[in-house]
Amino acid sequence: MSKQIVVALDGSEGGFDALSTAANLAKAMGRDLVLLHVYPHTPATSATMSGLGEVSRKSLEELKEQSGKEVFAAAEAKLGTTQRVADKHLLWGDPAEEIISFMEQHPDSHLVMGRRGMSKIKRLVMGSVSDKVVRHAPGLVTVVS
Repeated sequence: MSKQIVVALDGSEGGFDALSTAANLAKAMGRDLVLLHVYPHTPATSATMSGLGEVSRKSLEELKEQSGKEVFAAAEAKLGTTQRVADKHLLWGDPAEEIISFMEQHPDSHLVMGRRGMSKIKRLVMGSVSDKVVRHAPGLVTVVS
Protein backbone atom coordinates (compact mmCIF):
# COMPACT_ATOMS: atom_id res chain seq x y z
CA MET A 1 0.00 0.00 0.00
CA SER A 2 1.27 3.47 -0.88
CA LYS A 3 2.39 5.52 2.08
CA GLN A 4 2.62 8.82 0.22
CA ILE A 5 1.07 10.51 -2.76
CA VAL A 6 3.73 12.22 -4.89
CA VAL A 7 2.72 14.78 -7.49
CA ALA A 8 5.15 15.62 -10.28
CA LEU A 9 4.92 19.32 -11.13
CA ASP A 10 6.32 21.11 -14.15
CA GLY A 11 4.45 24.40 -13.82
CA SER A 12 1.91 23.53 -16.52
CA GLU A 13 -1.88 23.49 -16.17
CA GLY A 14 -1.77 19.71 -16.54
CA GLY A 15 0.59 19.54 -13.59
CA PHE A 16 -1.72 21.67 -11.47
CA ASP A 17 -4.69 19.49 -12.48
CA ALA A 18 -2.63 16.54 -11.22
CA LEU A 19 -1.99 18.47 -7.98
CA SER A 20 -5.71 18.75 -7.34
CA THR A 21 -6.20 15.04 -7.96
CA ALA A 22 -3.21 14.13 -5.78
CA ALA A 23 -4.44 16.35 -2.93
CA ASN A 24 -7.87 14.72 -3.08
CA LEU A 25 -6.31 11.23 -3.07
CA ALA A 26 -4.01 12.07 -0.17
CA LYS A 27 -6.88 13.47 1.86
CA ALA A 28 -9.23 10.56 1.10
CA MET A 29 -6.58 7.93 1.84
CA GLY A 30 -4.98 9.65 4.83
CA ARG A 31 -1.61 9.80 3.05
CA ASP A 32 1.13 12.42 2.98
CA LEU A 33 1.24 14.73 -0.04
CA VAL A 34 4.71 15.20 -1.52
CA LEU A 35 5.67 17.66 -4.26
CA LEU A 36 8.28 16.74 -6.89
CA HIS A 37 9.77 19.10 -9.46
CA VAL A 38 12.48 18.22 -11.96
CA TYR A 39 14.40 21.13 -13.42
CA PRO A 40 14.88 19.97 -17.04
CA HIS A 41 18.64 20.28 -17.31
CA THR A 42 20.74 19.60 -20.29
CA PRO A 43 23.48 22.09 -21.13
CA ALA A 44 21.60 23.18 -24.27
CA THR A 45 18.24 23.45 -22.51
CA SER A 46 19.64 25.42 -19.60
CA ALA A 47 21.54 27.80 -21.88
CA THR A 48 18.42 28.41 -23.94
CA MET A 49 16.19 28.88 -20.89
CA SER A 50 18.56 31.33 -19.25
CA GLY A 51 19.53 33.20 -22.40
CA LEU A 52 23.17 32.44 -21.69
CA GLY A 53 25.66 30.99 -24.12
CA GLU A 54 27.73 29.20 -21.52
CA VAL A 55 26.09 28.22 -18.25
CA SER A 56 28.24 27.68 -15.18
CA ARG A 57 27.41 25.06 -12.56
CA LYS A 58 26.60 27.87 -10.11
CA SER A 59 24.22 29.49 -12.62
CA LEU A 60 22.50 26.14 -13.16
CA GLU A 61 22.05 25.67 -9.42
CA GLU A 62 20.53 29.15 -9.18
CA LEU A 63 18.19 28.48 -12.11
CA LYS A 64 17.13 25.15 -10.59
CA GLU A 65 16.49 26.71 -7.18
CA GLN A 66 14.48 29.57 -8.70
CA SER A 67 12.42 27.19 -10.81
CA GLY A 68 11.70 25.03 -7.76
CA LYS A 69 10.68 28.01 -5.63
CA GLU A 70 8.28 29.24 -8.31
CA VAL A 71 6.65 25.86 -8.95
CA PHE A 72 6.36 24.95 -5.26
CA ALA A 73 4.98 28.39 -4.33
CA ALA A 74 2.37 28.18 -7.09
CA ALA A 75 1.41 24.66 -5.95
CA GLU A 76 1.07 25.69 -2.32
CA ALA A 77 -0.97 28.74 -3.33
CA LYS A 78 -3.36 26.49 -5.30
CA LEU A 79 -3.68 24.12 -2.34
CA GLY A 80 -4.31 26.95 0.11
CA THR A 81 -5.04 25.63 3.58
CA THR A 82 -6.91 22.55 2.36
CA GLN A 83 -3.89 20.23 2.27
CA ARG A 84 -0.55 20.20 4.06
CA VAL A 85 2.55 19.36 2.03
CA ALA A 86 4.67 16.78 3.85
CA ASP A 87 7.81 17.15 1.72
CA LYS A 88 9.25 18.71 -1.45
CA HIS A 89 11.85 17.23 -3.76
CA LEU A 90 13.74 19.34 -6.28
CA LEU A 91 15.75 17.36 -8.83
CA TRP A 92 17.39 18.15 -12.13
CA GLY A 93 18.08 16.26 -15.31
CA ASP A 94 15.85 14.52 -17.82
CA PRO A 95 12.39 14.69 -16.22
CA ALA A 96 11.29 11.15 -17.16
CA GLU A 97 14.56 9.59 -16.01
CA GLU A 98 14.60 11.53 -12.74
CA ILE A 99 10.98 10.70 -11.94
CA ILE A 100 11.58 7.01 -12.66
CA SER A 101 14.69 7.06 -10.46
CA PHE A 102 12.74 8.77 -7.67
CA MET A 103 10.06 6.09 -7.86
CA GLU A 104 12.70 3.35 -7.72
CA GLN A 105 14.07 4.94 -4.54
CA HIS A 106 10.57 5.39 -3.05
CA PRO A 107 8.75 2.15 -3.94
CA ASP A 108 5.93 2.86 -1.47
CA SER A 109 4.87 5.99 -3.38
CA HIS A 110 1.89 6.58 -5.62
CA LEU A 111 2.85 9.06 -8.34
CA VAL A 112 0.30 11.44 -9.86
CA MET A 113 1.26 13.50 -12.90
CA GLY A 114 -0.36 15.45 -15.69
CA ARG A 115 -0.02 15.37 -19.44
CA ARG A 116 1.35 18.48 -21.05
CA GLY A 117 -0.80 17.93 -24.09
CA MET A 118 1.84 17.75 -26.81
CA SER A 119 0.62 17.16 -30.32
CA LYS A 120 0.62 13.59 -31.65
CA ILE A 121 3.53 14.43 -33.95
CA LYS A 122 5.65 15.87 -31.13
CA ARG A 123 4.90 12.85 -28.95
CA LEU A 124 5.98 10.50 -31.73
CA VAL A 125 9.23 12.34 -32.32
CA MET A 126 10.14 13.30 -28.75
CA GLY A 127 8.07 10.96 -26.63
CA SER A 128 6.28 12.31 -23.61
CA VAL A 129 7.44 12.30 -20.03
CA SER A 130 4.21 10.75 -18.80
CA ASP A 131 4.37 7.97 -21.41
CA LYS A 132 7.95 7.10 -20.44
CA VAL A 133 7.18 7.18 -16.72
CA VAL A 134 4.10 4.96 -17.10
CA ARG A 135 6.10 2.40 -19.07
CA HIS A 136 9.17 2.30 -16.82
CA ALA A 137 8.41 3.45 -13.26
CA PRO A 138 7.77 0.86 -10.61
CA GLY A 139 4.69 1.25 -8.46
CA LEU A 140 1.46 3.12 -8.93
CA VAL A 141 1.30 5.91 -11.50
CA THR A 142 -1.80 7.96 -12.24
CA VAL A 143 -1.83 10.29 -15.26
CA VAL A 144 -4.37 13.09 -15.18
CA SER A 145 -5.48 14.31 -18.59
